[in-house]
Amino acid sequence: MNGLDWILTSARFVSLAGSILLAAIFGFYLLIGGSSVPARSEFFPKRLALILGLVACLGQIAWLGTLFWSIDPDVGSAGFDEFTAFFFGTQVGKIGLLRCCLLLAVVGYIALRSRCDPQGAGWRSYLPWIERALVLTQLLLLSWLSHAAAVVGAFSGLQLGNDILHLIGVAVWPGALIPLWLFLKQPAPDLIKRDALLRFSNVAVVVAPLVGATGVLSGYFRIHSMAPLFTTPYGRYVLFKAACFFVLIGLGAANRFRLIPELVGNSRTKPSSPDNWRKLQSNILIEQLIFVVVLVAVARLVQLPPPEG
Repeated sequence: MNGLDWILTSARFVSLAGSILLAAIFGFYLLIGGSSVPARSEFFPKRLALILGLVACLGQIAWLGTLFWSIDPDVGSAGFDEFTAFFFGTQVGKIGLLRCCLLLAVVGYIALRSRCDPQGAGWRSYLPWIERALVLTQLLLLSWLSHAAAVVGAFSGLQLGNDILHLIGVAVWPGALIPLWLFLKQPAPDLIKRDALLRFSNVAVVVAPLVGATGVLSGYFRIHSMAPLFTTPYGRYVLFKAACFFVLIGLGAANRFRLIPELVGNSRTKPSSPDNWRKLQSNILIEQLIFVVVLVAVARLVQLPPPEG
């Protein structure tokens, strides 16, 4: 991998990670909002959403700029025609600019709401869904910057829809493992943590198979036989991503069927063992690290051409 590929992969990873985690935090906050968590509790500081929005935007700008420079190293030699041709005449340029605007709108809205209404009550009651709509839209637009958006033919809509479902599933699980880990480290009562943990686990049981199924279908759309999985760089990254997913499934199953029942079951008889909470947080931390590795692989996959069918 040369220097330009390294920059493109790094920028794509930053944009991808920031966008998914931003959506994951909003989704997880909605999940625990219906539990016994007090409505006014601020478990995730607004500055975290601000940072993630800025990081995702900067990553998107860096990726677009590097991609444009890689296409035309003599930037500026033809005036503004080359800029307008790329940023307003191609799908990558237009979607990339739109994502930057949406992310900046998210950041600006959060900052303005925090400054005008520190408690956030007035702004939430007036425009309750504006942040969530912006965050969800910027996430979904990632599909229009993937290989699925480049498909032309009878199955193009199916591939794009599959990619959108996969993105949403990843934001819910395993993307939301990071806000879950942050939540469990908060000085909240064990009862509240158990309730949110059980809610997340029940959702993950449904979403994890969805992530796996859409991932397998996406791989089938790109690779139509077994040989390219071993003989091409794209196929080897797909295999690596699949292996990481199975490890995540294994750790999630251990949490679901061993640690979580002990924590929830003990709530009716005696306080939960601190060792169980530590084991659970350790498992979630390992899952987070694996998820970050998966995002690096996905960022690299975007820069590689799929094998020819």
